[in-house]
Amino acid sequence: MELPTPRYGAGPARPAPYPWAGAAASSRGEPPITVRRYDPARYLQGLVASAWRQAADRGQAVYIQGDWPGIAVYPRSLTAVVYGGEDSLRPYAGTEDLPQRASLVFSRAPEYDVNHPGMVPLDVLLWKLALGASRGRLPLGTPLDTPCALWEWPNFTRLIVTPGAMSVAALWARQACTLSETISLLRLPAEDVFAFYSAAVAVDLVHPELPSRPAPLRSSAQPQPPPQLVDAPSTRRKAA
Repeated sequence: MELPTPRYGAGPARPAPYPWAGAAASSRGEPPITVRRYDPARYLQGLVASAWRQAADRGQAVYIQGDWPGIAVYPRSLTAVVYGGEDSLRPYAGTEDLPQRASLVFSRAPEYDVNHPGMVPLDVLLWKLALGASRGRLPLGTPLDTPCALWEWPNFTRLIVTPGAMSVAALWARQACTLSETISLLRLPAEDVFAFYSAAVAVDLVHPELPSRPAPLRSSAQPQPPPQLVDAPSTRRKAA
């Protein structure tokens, strides 16, 4: 079955675009730990993650359609196709309640073109969508004393490097550290730490403890192998 061709020009007028990183007005003039929160499930970030989980459970591909450029998700290869290119989702990543207007179409034998111009690794797409949804906010239900440890070094050659991301990644790669401790130790604005946390959690790089057998921290110049699927959506790659 071939996934349906996305419809263009349907739905309401597009909201104004914004950059992936720094999508909201900065709160740098606010106190060091000002907590603003968001619910990932109410944004494209949560919609794509949920669609991926359902498609993986079915062993099928899924096409996500709505008032935005169509998205096809291929769980086996951990890739997606964004019709119109991944940057066409910028105006929608920060729009709330889009999942309520979405429909999913599953296919056992979708047309798959590895050279499609809209092809993007799933972790790259989720990272961007998480940044667009978070905009420096913390996911609901995440306390400031949540311990954070990095299980693998992010591939910053293809992931957006947000302000302070390198410092936070280096700290969490060495030791588990709470969000409040991270803000204090690194003297970073809270929204910078929250943005990195939101994106890293979305691709399953952050856990409460360091792995018992840590994977070597790869140079960002080196390519990484495809991630391994787990029960819940995860783009964490299998250690070499």
